[in-house]
Amino acid sequence: MSKQDYYEVLGLAKNASDDDIKTAYRKLASKYHPDKVQGDAEKAAVEIKFKEAKEAYETLSDAEKRAQYDAYGHNGPAFSHTQGRQWTHAGDPNDINEMLKTFFSKTHTFNDGMFGQQPRQTIHIVNISLADAYTGKSIRLDSKSTINIPKGVRPGTKFYADSKFYRVDVQPHYKFKRANDDLLVDVEVNAIEAMLGVDAELEHLDGVKLQFTIPAGIQPGQIVKLSNKGMRNPETDKIGDMMVRISVTVPRDLTESEKTALKTLQRRESITI
Repeated sequence: MSKQDYYEVLGLAKNASDDDIKTAYRKLASKYHPDKVQGDAEKAAVEIKFKEAKEAYETLSDAEKRAQYDAYGHNGPAFSHTQGRQWTHAGDPNDINEMLKTFFSKTHTFNDGMFGQQPRQTIHIVNISLADAYTGKSIRLDSKSTINIPKGVRPGTKFYADSKFYRVDVQPHYKFKRANDDLLVDVEVNAIEAMLGVDAELEHLDGVKLQFTIPAGIQPGQIVKLSNKGMRNPETDKIGDMMVRISVTVPRDLTESEKTALKTLQRRESITI
């Protein structure tokens, strides 16, 4: 009987992040732990599920193992379907080794025997900005091939082109922080603006200006949520939110007239601590 796909075992898409893989495994490990059921038949059933989840996790949580699995599946280097190319059993083990040497980077070493140690595949890093991750980008490789980076790509996503594996690293942004598909930006207002409210304009990663209002009475640390203004999820096509986190500062250079005006507001003349 053929093995079930590791991604299906964990209930994930193939571009799942490392955190997604860890979370999915923890849920399954807790659900199918043999200690949680009674009876030999039930234990035997959940042990199979538990072992399947563990095997899938051990493969997909290791960057090199995952890259080889993405390329070869369960069939191994000598038998695989990669990017539409059919690899079939060659009659001469030397032919297979030559084929593998062509497929893999020249920097890797191979044993003389076809059943020797597996080759180690180099993963090439592609650095992109958060803005590129937001809008998507086509990257031209040295070989003139192109990798199409989808909108909302997550750090750690791997691509295969020209017999090489590429991993996307998204560089930190000076203004926005990312949490899965949501974006967070910190905005500072003064105490007067926080009390009375203020209109705001935020330039997004693609240059689009977002207009919104920081409401009167906003408190330090509160969030103004701009729905559907975050990152696109490349799996579901849903869009996350923009979270505007407010910090409040107290003005230090009020004029006398401003102080006089503020004294008309309701306040305590003194406090007891």
